[in-house]
Amino acid sequence: MKTLSTLEGNEQMNSPAARLRLEASESGGGRVTPTELFFDLVFVFVVTQVTHAVETHPGWEGLLKGLLPMVVVWWMFSAFGWLTNAVRPDAVQVRLLLVLAMTAFFIMGLDVPYVFEPEGWAFPVAYLAVVVIHGVLYLTARAPSARRAILRNMPFNAAAGVLVLIEPHLPEVWGWVCWAAAVPILYLSPFLGRIRGFVIEPHHFVERHALLLLVVLGESVVAIGIGAESPGGQAVDWPLAVGVVLGIAAAAGLWWVYFDGDEVRAESAFERAGEHRRQLLAYYAFTGAHLVMIIGIILVAAGITDAIHHFHGPVNPWWLGSGTAIFLAGHAIYRAMLKSGRITDRVIGAVCVVPLGLATSFAGWAAMTGVVVVLIIIATVDHRLAS
Repeated sequence: MKTLSTLEGNEQMNSPAARLRLEASESGGGRVTPTELFFDLVFVFVVTQVTHAVETHPGWEGLLKGLLPMVVVWWMFSAFGWLTNAVRPDAVQVRLLLVLAMTAFFIMGLDVPYVFEPEGWAFPVAYLAVVVIHGVLYLTARAPSARRAILRNMPFNAAAGVLVLIEPHLPEVWGWVCWAAAVPILYLSPFLGRIRGFVIEPHHFVERHALLLLVVLGESVVAIGIGAESPGGQAVDWPLAVGVVLGIAAAAGLWWVYFDGDEVRAESAFERAGEHRRQLLAYYAFTGAHLVMIIGIILVAAGITDAIHHFHGPVNPWWLGSGTAIFLAGHAIYRAMLKSGRITDRVIGAVCVVPLGLATSFAGWAAMTGVVVVLIIIATVDHRLAS
């Protein structure tokens, strides 16, 4: 004879919420799904918009107005990597909500040029919608600790969105104060709400971020095509062909530095770590260090476009060199956290490539050549010592 508690348990398991949880909360193990890859494509558009904002407003203010929205977007986009590590996107309801979140991210990307203006209300509204979708999906996770963890962190995510929403309606100084508060609220929230309870599956988490970085690297390839465009159009001549070769070489150099066995070593380090250590690694090595690398890629992409546009003339002295240095610094942080490889060559390269970028800014071809040489040396030394 069934007890009352058994009947109540069956009734709870048959409820719509419980069914959704069972459908959505398959094990976080396994490979990245096509749904996640499709979802990540929208991030390329956001990166493209930010790169364009940086290019069209050279200078510190333009750089901040391009990168600050990017930092906020990345926080929530990375959060979806944590989400699909705990909630597999196999259920129809989950896929539909992910498509809805994609739409919101795309709207955020469209509004990047206007986010500091009163008419840029769509960016924070779409961001808040993403926060809600993310929270709703996380509440379907099978692990109770993960559900409790997201409930602790959601208020911080929402608070940052509210600050971005009111920022354009305040005096300029107070607007900057809102941004200066919003970013720390997000990136310190795991510690304010205590980073615990999230369940991290190593293989999926490492692969997801590696593939996402690969997608972002596509922006540096797109930058070559943008740089090759001319107002009246032209056939490929020798200077343009050489510029394309150097641009592809720079993008390939960034790719090689990251994708030379690091994924396997990172996964191994993740698997050896305990539960709490995994959460810290996920935060520092992936959410944090990958943001640094993405910012570097954005600056390199802006620099490649500029260098091909001004192949024989002066170019921005900071974009290519500083972007490469930031990428190398981010990868050094990533390796240091995971103990997955040498960092000395990355640090030396980051220190050297900035003054080299300044010295070679007299011509686009020289600036790209300098960056390519540094990346080739780092990749070659690292590959030989690792083998």
